[in-house]
Amino acid sequence: MEYTFRWFGPNDPSSLNDIRQIGVSGIVTSLANVKYGEKWTDDLINKRKKYIGSFKIDKSKFLKWSVVESLPVHNDIKKRSGNYRYFIDQYKDSLVNLAKNNIKNICYNFMPLIDWVRTDLNFELPNGSQALKYNHLHVCAFENFILKSKNAKLRYSSKQIFEARKLFNSMNSRELSKLKMALLGGLAANDRKYSLRDLNYEIDQFAELKHSDLRNNLKKFINEIYPIIKKYKLNYNIHPDDPPYDVYGLPRILSNEKDIDYLIKIKNDNQIGLTFCSGSLGVNKNNNLPKIINKYGPYINFIHLRNIKHVPKSLDFYEDDHLEGSLDMVKIVKSIILEENNRKKTNHPIKNIPMRPDHGHTILHDKNSKTIPGYSLLGRMKGLDQLKGVIKTIN
Repeated sequence: MEYTFRWFGPNDPSSLNDIRQIGVSGIVTSLANVKYGEKWTDDLINKRKKYIGSFKIDKSKFLKWSVVESLPVHNDIKKRSGNYRYFIDQYKDSLVNLAKNNIKNICYNFMPLIDWVRTDLNFELPNGSQALKYNHLHVCAFENFILKSKNAKLRYSSKQIFEARKLFNSMNSRELSKLKMALLGGLAANDRKYSLRDLNYEIDQFAELKHSDLRNNLKKFINEIYPIIKKYKLNYNIHPDDPPYDVYGLPRILSNEKDIDYLIKIKNDNQIGLTFCSGSLGVNKNNNLPKIINKYGPYINFIHLRNIKHVPKSLDFYEDDHLEGSLDMVKIVKSIILEENNRKKTNHPIKNIPMRPDHGHTILHDKNSKTIPGYSLLGRMKGLDQLKGVIKTIN
């Protein structure tokens, strides 16, 4: 595997000067400063690439921009309404400009309206470190009693709503403020932050969108950009839903094997691939992750490794240490290494799949520093070293 690390640009508290010291060669980043849906120009891409490449990691090696995460797909494209034609044209230009700069591994998602969701951005663990957590009852309380979404009551059982009301009534102003911050765009990589009014409006715009509609819109979008992907030999990799549940009544697009099958069959081409995220797929207890890797291995062009802990008898989970939690990380890594060994016998263009340690606990002095939730430098560095140990042992 190629060891990489997520960097959120010049305003990221984790600087490239720090990242270059922790044993990675690739940077995973995007141009978050570009207005959502607009074209990434050749000049901006080249400037970012040169900046990353100015940081030395060895006598003759420098950091490189390995993966784009992510090139955001505008919601109009996902709905296939509004100005979607304009945004597809902007997207095509961005793909061409990335290819011109020899940046050809691209991660994206097709989750409607919202990216990933957590309800607690600093859940305190017994050892004093902090983790990201998802609590389904908190989402129910937020949607029914804070957001007051008009169709929210249709999405939950009477028991869930009763329990959510009790929870809401017990929360103090600080707890309510934290919940709103988390669910209105407080996470890294969200395309935008919302007001309560804006979020309700946007949810309504997706009210008629069914799972089958979203699938069809993904297929049409891929068909439209596919000639560029082929011409420039790009690897275009969808990220699974996080979490793999309907949130605010919005359909999910990639949560299980059936969804992956649908994606693969659009083109049967490993350039239309998968970002394998162990945490996102692992939240769905029915997903067998080693099996998924073995079955879809040639389509996996980018890897996120993280572990989650299922909370019994619920949809809840929190981020655990990379070698702890509910997922068997050793088996997952073994399956990835097997896929890489198989690639040595084929003409697959990506022999060493880029991997980044995904998320990490906020630990040590990072707890007293400015950090991006889930992206503590020290927590991810700890996870990276744990994963390196597993990989080295297996090899």
